[in-house]
Parts: sequence; structure tokens; C-alpha cells
Amino acid sequence: MPAPSATPPTDSPDSGPARRNSAERKVVTVLFADIVESSSMVSGRDPEEADQTLLTILQILTDAVERYGGTVAQVLGDGIMAVFGAPSALEDHALRACLAAQDIARSAIDSDEFKVRIGISSGEVVAQIIETGVWTDYRTVGETVHVAAKLQQRAQPNSVLLSRETLDLVPKGLTVRPAGELRLAATAEPVTAFALEAARAMRRTAMDLLSAEGTLFVGRQPELAVLAGALRQAERGRGACAILIGEAGIGKSRLTGELMRSPEAAAFTIAIWPQFPIRRLGDPDDLEAAARCLALSVCGEMSDPAVGRLTAAATRNGGELAGEAMRELLGQPSVHPLWQGLDPAQKADFSVEGLVAAIRELSAERPLLILVEDAHWTRGLTNRLLDALVEGVEDTRVFVLVTSRPDTPGGWTAADSVHAIALEPLEPLQADEFLDHWLGHSPSLADLKARVAAQSQGVPLYLEESLRTLETTGVIVGSPGRYSLGKADARMSLPATVHGLLASRIDALEPGPRRVLMHAAVIGTSVDLGLLRAVSPIPAADLPSALARLEQSGFFARSRLLPNLELTFRHALVQEVAYATLTKRERQPLHGRVLHALRRRSDRNLPNRAELVAHHAFYAEDWPLACAYGRRAGRRAEMRCKHFDAGRFYEQALKALDHLPDTRRNIQRRIDLWVGIPLVLLPQGRQLAGDPLEEARDMALGIDDRIRYARATSLKASFQWVYGVLDGAIALSRSALDHLGNQGTMELRIQGLMRLGGMLVDKGHFPEAQEKLEQARTLALAHAPRARFGLTAVAVAITAAYQGRCLAELGRDDEAVQVMLHALDIAEEVGHAFSVSSVKVHLALVHIIGGRFAEALPLLKDAVTITEATRLHIFQPITLGALGYAIARTGGAAEGARLLNASLEQAHILNHSLPRPRILNWMSDLALETAQHDTAIGCAANALGIATDAGQLSEQGWSHFALAQAFTATAQHREAMEHLAAAETMSRQLSMLPLSDRCRTFRRCLAASGQVT
Repeated sequence: MPAPSATPPTDSPDSGPARRNSAERKVVTVLFADIVESSSMVSGRDPEEADQTLLTILQILTDAVERYGGTVAQVLGDGIMAVFGAPSALEDHALRACLAAQDIARSAIDSDEFKVRIGISSGEVVAQIIETGVWTDYRTVGETVHVAAKLQQRAQPNSVLLSRETLDLVPKGLTVRPAGELRLAATAEPVTAFALEAARAMRRTAMDLLSAEGTLFVGRQPELAVLAGALRQAERGRGACAILIGEAGIGKSRLTGELMRSPEAAAFTIAIWPQFPIRRLGDPDDLEAAARCLALSVCGEMSDPAVGRLTAAATRNGGELAGEAMRELLGQPSVHPLWQGLDPAQKADFSVEGLVAAIRELSAERPLLILVEDAHWTRGLTNRLLDALVEGVEDTRVFVLVTSRPDTPGGWTAADSVHAIALEPLEPLQADEFLDHWLGHSPSLADLKARVAAQSQGVPLYLEESLRTLETTGVIVGSPGRYSLGKADARMSLPATVHGLLASRIDALEPGPRRVLMHAAVIGTSVDLGLLRAVSPIPAADLPSALARLEQSGFFARSRLLPNLELTFRHALVQEVAYATLTKRERQPLHGRVLHALRRRSDRNLPNRAELVAHHAFYAEDWPLACAYGRRAGRRAEMRCKHFDAGRFYEQALKALDHLPDTRRNIQRRIDLWVGIPLVLLPQGRQLAGDPLEEARDMALGIDDRIRYARATSLKASFQWVYGVLDGAIALSRSALDHLGNQGTMELRIQGLMRLGGMLVDKGHFPEAQEKLEQARTLALAHAPRARFGLTAVAVAITAAYQGRCLAELGRDDEAVQVMLHALDIAEEVGHAFSVSSVKVHLALVHIIGGRFAEALPLLKDAVTITEATRLHIFQPITLGALGYAIARTGGAAEGARLLNASLEQAHILNHSLPRPRILNWMSDLALETAQHDTAIGCAANALGIATDAGQLSEQGWSHFALAQAFTATAQHREAMEHLAAAETMSRQLSMLPLSDRCRTFRRCLAASGQVT
């Protein structure tokens, strides 16, 4: 523990030049302790006597800090400032600070000679050691320090106040009560304060998970089966010991909790011996704690009868002195003369023997499951006890299960005879199941789920803490299983709990490899060796050995050997923590050095060079390069249907433009980006924040750029189209084409015609739609039949998809199928996901209109797979609905109904009104077949209302027909005839031959049955 002296004046002739180590960002807990009324304690006293009085009290304060692994950063004359979690990170820094504060407060209460006020807060600080020849200062700066100081000032004498951030970092072990709020400044957010009533050195255990509600057990069934089998063997008298090995958060406690929940464990008495890295004053020693846990588990209480029962058991199986050892462990001093004559080492031996003997004897009455959690923190006597248990339980009804981390020095080393089970991260599908369970199935969360899964990389604790942080920061809103996206601009921040855990691993490294790891984190989760050499903090000759150490410690794995070596962080969160430790002042030049190295490399031996240049140019604040490569990387991601990545690069390019002069060319770039960002939001089902497209239109008019005005107008029409403002979308689309005139690129003209044609299909103006789509298709065939056109992708394929649906509604079924099969061949040849899924969905709709449900099924199943994999949420409601209807029509009524309901819910969540009438009409049709007449009428009436509001004439026609059928089934003949007449009228006006044929057939059936003349 450093013991810094008071800082001398900066002009002291003896101080010399200050030496500073590199400042680092740390997540820590800060403790301020102040001696109350210290002035009155020293008033009128001799200076030496006053000094001794204060030093005696300060020693009590500093001893408590040292006891729990803290650092005294400053001694303030009548108080101290202490930091937990720096210079070396501690995963439980918040709990340690609370335990230290409790010891200080209790010392003050017990002494009656002084009083203290204590404030504690947790959060991020910048920490740096500054040294001269005569003094050392551990400097910590940040809001967390000021909050802790304010809490100390607010605290009552001999009390402790702590912040919400500190409380959130201690899931178990604290008892607190609310203590109001305080503000650092008039404009600052209030800080919620809590008064500490009690603190215990505890951690979340398997028993906590056993009693938790709503927990999900994913992906550990094979390991659970092995452990359950071992329990069955132990119950038959073949005891054993097993050890679960896995990194922190991998799910060891969850697996053991599930084992305790299993039917096999019901016959066992369960004794849990959790291990802790810290111990309070007065806590029982290791063997005493084990004995007490055993007594509570077997007897349910610590009482004289319990002591007698365990002592007798130890005596019967281990002899008289083993029984006396057990008596002493349980807090009743032995008066046996032989025991009194033993030295401490002999007593320790008999204590281990007594515990093992008692366990063996008690297991004859009822099988015992002994769980030793976190054995990487065990100490000498506990290690000896575990070794003795391994040898002593083979012929008993005892199963000993130990959990441990592989990357923590110290603790128990299991013998070769102990069955070791290594837990690996969850598989991607298992992580998806976990996220779906907790978040639900809102399409708005698909990208967020993918980011959380990639960041957490299958570690359950990281998944849980990430979700908790997302909820706390407002990124998600709702309740478990039914969350949706909250703040559109909220940033996914690193969970503070996970930060402490990983930072402690990083800080345990030697200085050289640790700095290499932090500099490598600047490059990203994948680290090219050539780029790492450019930012290496150690000589090139030392780099291989440092990398070998990092690989050996589990930080890196080799992901590529040729054409050049590439390493990958085993956990993305480790990269985040290492990067977050660097100060912003240090990061920027490192990004600049990586950028310089990237500019000397080629795309050939670094395939993602454009994306890397965009990223590093932005953080190096090279704004021209950040803008240029951000746009380039965004276009590359867009063409690969990586819409989230595309949006991120476009947004960085837009921010880079804020630092560049407003030339005409830069204004044009800004317009392009304002168009590009909404373009990649559209397939994700995400709505615009603000109205950047309207700003783009205004800016384009301001510089008289008709082409960019047309592009922004056309895309704004697309948004209105998707969200059901159909007439407005058609008007905007026509306006875009009018403004384009004879100017602009062929790509823009084809896009405009395709969009207008698709809108007219949804409107029901099929002849005009066919005309516009044929114009677009002709232009695309003549200029670039297989070219990609941004979001609209392969123009020939998309125009044919719309044309096929249009032809089907006009009754030209065979022609529709031929056109779309040709389009599908082109889309699959190019391999563009958006194009393939779009064509398959529309071809399936053609088959459904024609009653060929079995042919629609494989197309729709493929489309669902594509839309889920590429997160094309825009297609999911109609795709799921069509699949549900086709399944129901081919014999799967229950599954079909489930998918139809899911599709309707997705359309509602996405606020997409256009697919809802068709989905509701399908639901009405199925309800009618099962005699759910009221449901059929309700669905069809709802469909008609939505279609009318959106201006979907063709869907209105089909809704009228559905209502005619439903009202006929309930003998409401007048209403049925009114809707049938409306359907017939619309079918004639819109040239909808299939609807006309259905109406004609239905009228004939009614006439034949005498229900209508």
C-alpha cells in the first residue's frame, strides 16, 4: 500500500521534476473518510500530541483500506481518500470499499473517541501516479471522485453513504436504505444516495440461482447429464469428486444450480462451501466455515444438539480426537486432555480428519452433495480438506462438486483422479435462444441482439450484464420477453461489472504484455501482426514473446496465418476493456499510426482495408480520409446487406464532414449521406429520427441540384410507402421522376420507375404499374441486366418480382410465373440476399393467389431463412404471414395460425400497415373454415379499415369479398350482398380477374342454394 505524504508546493527546491506514468482510465470505487470535528480534537493541544492523536485514528482508516486491497491515494490531515480497483483492477472493488467503510465506522462507534463520515461512489476515473524525489501522488480525476466527496460531506457521523453505481456493482452482500438525492451542480442530474447498514463478504452462488425466478438454462445438457449420473452413482454408495472448470461468467454456478434443481438431487442433503477472495475481521477460518456450513445443512441450525450430532458422527468414524476437533470447529472448546496437549499443526490434521469422518458417517443416513464454489480462492487448510475428501469419499454416498477458474493463480489443484469438466462458451444458436427468451422477438432488436451476441461471445454472464446495462441506459424498454428498442441514439456501453472482472485479468499481466494488449485493442478485435508492429509499445524483438504470453493466458487466438499472421481477441469484451483503459489523449495518435501503416498496405493482403481505414481515420481525426473511406466502407457494407455496418460508416462520414469546409462538393456529400443513412434503415424496419430526407431535399434545392433532390424525394417516397402513406408516396415518386427529367444517371431513373411501379401494385393500379415496371425492366436489360442498384439491388429481378404479382392479380398467371422464375435465376446467379428473398416472396404470393400452396411453401421457408439471417425486417411480416397461410392450407392449422399471429404482431411492432390487410384476410379465411364466424368477420372488417386508410384498393376488394363470405356464414344476407357487390365493382375497376372469378363463383353458389336470386 503506497503511503503518500502530503503534496508539497510546486515551487519547492527539493521536489525536482515530476515523473508521471501513463494515465489510464479505470473503473474504480472511491472512498472518502473524514474525521468529524477534528479541529476540536486538536484545539489547545501540543502539536506533537495533536499529531499523534490524528495519526492513531488515520492508522485505523488506512489499515481498513489495506485489509481489503485498496490504495490510499491521499492523506488529507483529518481524513483519507482511498481507491479500490487501481492501480491494479479488482473485480469486486465496490464490495471491498463497503467492507472497509463498515470496519472504519464500527471502529469509530466502538472507540467513543472519534467519529467519521464516509462517502463511496463507483465509476470511471483517470488515474496516474506522479512521483518526485520526495513525494508520490496517486492522482484520480473524474465525477466519481466528486460524488464520493459530496456523499462524505452529507453523511451523518459514523455513517456511510454510497451511490447507486456502487450498489449496482454488488449483487449480494449489502443492506442499505434510501438516503435521498444530492446534486454536484445546479444543472447536473441528481445522484441517489443510500445509507449502508451492513456489508458481508458474499458472492452470488448456485443457491441464489436455484431460488431465482425466470432463469433460463441453455446449452449445458450434456454436462448436466454427466453430473446427474454421478449423483445416481453416489446415492448407490459409489462416491466421487468432480471439478467444473471455466472462465468467470461461463455458467458454472448456473449449471450447479440446475443440478440442485434436478430430480437426482432431491434425495441429497446439500452443503455449499463458497470461497471468497476477501475476509472480514472476525470471520471464521476456513475449516470452521466448512464445519458450520455442514451443521446448518444437516441439522438446519447451529445449536448444542447440532454440535453434538456432528461431534458424535466424527467420533464414530474417525476416533475420539476427530470428534474433539469437530467440537472445537463448531465453537465449543474441548477440555479433553489429549486435545489440550496437541500443537496447532496436529490440531489442524485432526480437524481435517474430523470433517471427513463426519461427512462419511452422515452420508450413511442421507446422501451428501458438497458444493465448493470458486476453489481458485481456496487457501491452505481448505486445499488439504479437499484433497482428503477426494481420497475419502470413494466408498460413501458423497458427491463433491468443485468449481474453479483456469486463469486465476493459486487455489486448489485437483488430482488426476478427479473428473474434470471444462465448460466452453455457448454456441451461437444457444446464445440466440438466450437473447430471444429475455428480449422477445421484436424485429427492432435484431441488430442489437447480433451485437450483444458478438460482443459477449457465448459467455452467459456477459450476456446477462449486457442486457441489464441496456435496460438501465434506456437502449431497450419493456419487460422480460417483451422488450423493444428504446432510445434510438443510445450507445451500447460496457457493463461495469464485466469491466472489473476483465480488467483484473488484464492487470494481472506483466507490464510488457499488458501494454501490448492495450495497444492491440486499438486495432480492433482482429489484430494484423503488421499493424501491431506499427503501434507496439515494446521493441520488435520482444514482441513475439509477449504475444506468446498473451496467447498462453487466453487473451489471443491465431485466426489467420497467410498471407500474414492475424490474431483475434478471444473475447470482444476484453478488447473493449483494454481499449477503454487507454485515455483518449493516448488513443488518437495510436489510431494515427495504424492509419499510416494501413495506407502502405493493399486490399489484396488485407481484405477489409477500406473498413479499417474508415475506422482509424475517424478516431485519428483525419477528417478528409474519414469522410472518403466512411462513404466507401458504407457502400461496401450496403452491397453485402450489412445494413447496420453501413449505417455506422455513413454516420461517421457525416460527423467527419462537420469538420470540413462547406464547399459545394461537401454539401453534395452531406446530401448523399443523408440519403444513404435512411436507405440502410429501411430494410431493418427502423424509422427515421428526425427528417434527414427533408433536410437533404431542402439542401439540394439550395444548391440547385435536381438529381440529388430527385434521389432524396424518391427515397422519402419509399418510407411513406412502407409505412402506409401510399397516396403521398406515389405523389412524391412522380415528383422525383418529374424533377429528374432527362438528367441523372440511369441507375436513379431505374430506381425511380421501380419504386413507383411497386407502389402502384400495392395501390391496385395494375395497368399503370405494369407500364412503369416494364419501362424499368427494359432500361435495366439494355444497360446492366445483372447490376446492383443500391438497396433495390438487381433491377431486373426486382422489377420482375413486382411484375409477377401484378400479372397474377390481372389473371395472367402463367405469364407471371415465367417472368418470376427468370427473375429468380438472375437473383440467385448474382447472389444478392435482398433480391433473392424479394423474388421468392413475390413468387410465393403468385402461387397463393393461384391456390398452389404446396409450391409456395419451399419458397417461403427459404425467404424466412434469408430475411432472418440478413435481418431484412421489411419483408418479415408478409413472409411469415404467407408461410403461415400456406402451412395452414396444407394441413398444419395450428402452426399456420401461430405464424399468422406472429406476422401480424411484427407488422404492428414495425408500424407496417401495408401487409396487414392481406394477413388479416388470410386469418379470416381460416377462421371461416373452422366456423369461427365472429373472428372471420372481425379480421376481414379490420383488414378493410386498414386498407381503406392506406388507400390499398386491391386489398379493399379482397376484404369486401372476405366479409361477403363471413356474413353469409352467419346468415346476414343483406350485409353479405353489399360487400359482394363492392368486391365485384372493385374487381372490374381494377381488372382483377382472380377476384372477379371468385366473386362470380360465390354468387353462383349462393344462387344454387337459394340464398340469392
